[in-house]
Amino acid sequence: MKLYPVMLNMNARQAVVIGGGDVAARKVSDLLDAGAAVKVVSPEFNREILTLSEQYGARLVLVKKVYEKNDLTGAVLVFSATNDSKVNAEVFTEAEQKGILINAVDDPPNCSFYVPSFVRKGDLLFSLSTGGTSPAMAARLRREMEKNIPSGIDLILEKLDLARTILKENKN
Repeated sequence: MKLYPVMLNMNARQAVVIGGGDVAARKVSDLLDAGAAVKVVSPEFNREILTLSEQYGARLVLVKKVYEKNDLTGAVLVFSATNDSKVNAEVFTEAEQKGILINAVDDPPNCSFYVPSFVRKGDLLFSLSTGGTSPAMAARLRREMEKNIPSGIDLILEKLDLARTILKENKN
């Protein structure tokens, strides 16, 4: 299967995460870091999600219940981070009906997209994917590539952005 790579601007956009465990917490943290508004639906929440709720306030809404149809209303992106394939399938069906991109963690048949292994260092963001065939290999290769990122990349990118702006202004 051929995939189309894309970086999504999630700033102030609604994402829904179904599940309240460790995997869900990683997704919630990454989404909040990207600027998303996040709703988490789960009968229980782990400590990390509760801590994120305290840190992010209204940007993170916790709904303590089992998933039900229409919990995805308003979302542009959904993660089903449960270990229940039946729930993943129900979430996938609702997302598909509503035209919402869906990732069911470690459940490729219930995904419309896959999350690559990625590294963020300030404005630098790079990702690597095996199309879902071997997330462990993607993570291994990403770690190897990460070793080659210069220290102080944030400062380097800031200076390059400034130089680019000056060049664009002087071009006119």
